[in-house]
Amino acid sequence: MKRSTFLKSLIALGFSAIIGSTGAIAGESPDLAAMVKAGTLPPLNERLPEIPLMLPVVDEIGQYGGTLRRAFLGPGDHNNYTRAVYDALVRYAPDGSQIVPHIAAGWESNENFTEWIIRLRPGAKWSDGTPFTADDIMFWYDNILMNQELMPGGVGGMKNGDGSMASVQKLSDYLVKWTYKQPNTAFLLNMANLDGADKSISNLVFVPAHYLKQFHPDHTSKASLDAKVKEAGFDTWTQLFAVEALPHLSGNRPGMAAWVPDGTTVSDQVFTIKRNPYFVGIDPQGNQLPYIDEIRFTFYADREALNLAAVAGEIDFQGRHISMSTYPVLKENENKANYRVVTWPTFGGSDAVVMLNQTWTGPEGEYFRNKDFRIALSHAIDREAIKELAFYGLGESRQGVPAPFHPYYPGDEYAFRYTELDMDKANSLLDGILPNKDSDGFRLMSNGNILDIEIGIVPQFGNWPDIGQLIVENWAEVGVKAHIEIRERTQHFNMRPANELMSEIWNEDTTGFPFSGQPKFDPRSDPALTFAPLIAKWYASGGKEGQAPPAEIKRLVDIIDEAKTSGRNRQIALAKELFRIWADNVWEIGTVGMTPMIQGVLVANDKLQNVPAVAGNDWPLRTPGDTRLEQYFYSR
Repeated sequence: MKRSTFLKSLIALGFSAIIGSTGAIAGESPDLAAMVKAGTLPPLNERLPEIPLMLPVVDEIGQYGGTLRRAFLGPGDHNNYTRAVYDALVRYAPDGSQIVPHIAAGWESNENFTEWIIRLRPGAKWSDGTPFTADDIMFWYDNILMNQELMPGGVGGMKNGDGSMASVQKLSDYLVKWTYKQPNTAFLLNMANLDGADKSISNLVFVPAHYLKQFHPDHTSKASLDAKVKEAGFDTWTQLFAVEALPHLSGNRPGMAAWVPDGTTVSDQVFTIKRNPYFVGIDPQGNQLPYIDEIRFTFYADREALNLAAVAGEIDFQGRHISMSTYPVLKENENKANYRVVTWPTFGGSDAVVMLNQTWTGPEGEYFRNKDFRIALSHAIDREAIKELAFYGLGESRQGVPAPFHPYYPGDEYAFRYTELDMDKANSLLDGILPNKDSDGFRLMSNGNILDIEIGIVPQFGNWPDIGQLIVENWAEVGVKAHIEIRERTQHFNMRPANELMSEIWNEDTTGFPFSGQPKFDPRSDPALTFAPLIAKWYASGGKEGQAPPAEIKRLVDIIDEAKTSGRNRQIALAKELFRIWADNVWEIGTVGMTPMIQGVLVANDKLQNVPAVAGNDWPLRTPGDTRLEQYFYSR
């Protein structure tokens, strides 16, 4: 497919290469205007790039001022910051339907999509006023991505088919070319998921070279670097660099986002990000964005305390950690606490899934890898009870495939496969696998011990402990013993790649995006839930360590790799095949989906304007970052 044809097909499907439009420079925040008048800040026309990013507004041109109050749960809740700023070169539009320019001005590719050129904005500047150029991308490539101490495994979206890294070349101060050995039609999708604010330097693609050189041995003396490492309390320069490279950990690193840290970090009780005076964005009338002065994240000890604060009107805008179980009381208190409740949909899937670790090394692993065992467990879940318990009667029983309106939807046959409650069928299948039981009726493994499935749960999202307990009770009816283990998020995340989780309950992040970001369907992803950590190790080691994938899982990997080098029509066909395999093998057992459960129940201050009534809601979109918080404002 020729480039022009491919781009036309992308545009038809919403993936357009829109160039950020210009507009007359009009106004700026009164605080910044005062700084200009005092001579401590350059005039607005010297701070904006030659081609500013014009961001449309949802309803009306806004006004400046105010603090957006949000809540977070401590250092492990770094994605709270990520979702608010979403400072990628390109990013998803609010409905998730298209990739649009952001920090970058645009892009182009060659005819076979092996070369991609990103165009930066001449005159764009970091938050400290230093020019943002191709050198900031080249520093990332030369000194981070290609540094074996910092990135020994590389980045998946930067790899060629043979495992080597794609090359990145500076063409000019504002043009950077990526070159792959094979076609890469997923390039823009991957770029939209490199936002510079995630938990790891592996998610970067541009950095402030002028700031980070002082922490890198290629650009500073050993004595100076050693002193900085010691002063910061680290053992190695890589530890220090990994902190200073990320704004929410550093607190002082210059940024390109609309708001940048004011010296505080996600480890503080109150983490504040303030207006970036050099942000590249303007509204349709030419006023510099953002409208809101600052975003303040206040620490809450747990999810319950956070939800109580939301009910009391102490949070101005948030969906993250807002429990669907709080929805009734939130609605009851809307008028009294001066907020409104907004609901945003997901792209489907199942809003609580049970993932069985396919590389679990304990005796239970033998059964997890048995498809009939997984089918039996799926039939033994009372999804109607879960719907009433956790979703207030909303949603439907379904497996983890996209919603019917999504282009990757594999059909009802797969969305509802193995979802009917059928204890007789479950017992029949289990009798052929684990026929022996103890005196309490629990099934015994071949070694004579009781099969006991530990279900790991992080309580921050959804009513998962209650869902987990109901599943435990359901499975007990067919002789399968299980128990839930509630852990803090960071601990849970650390256990995933270490192959220390037997199973877990999680949500449907990435369901609509199987070929970009960190899809759960790809065992090589980090993190990829508990799907198959040792298969990830096998791929990373070239087959020298870990476990080799069975044919069905290898086919998933092959599909993902082919999709990244295929045109859009072929991508859609491959995605449908992937979801058919996924649902049929039930490595992930779905429960109930098509609800606003996963960060889809939001509170919004009554005075907060330009909040869309409907928006795409998923992790790859960095929701609500995709809704352009820069154009939110407070009415007076």
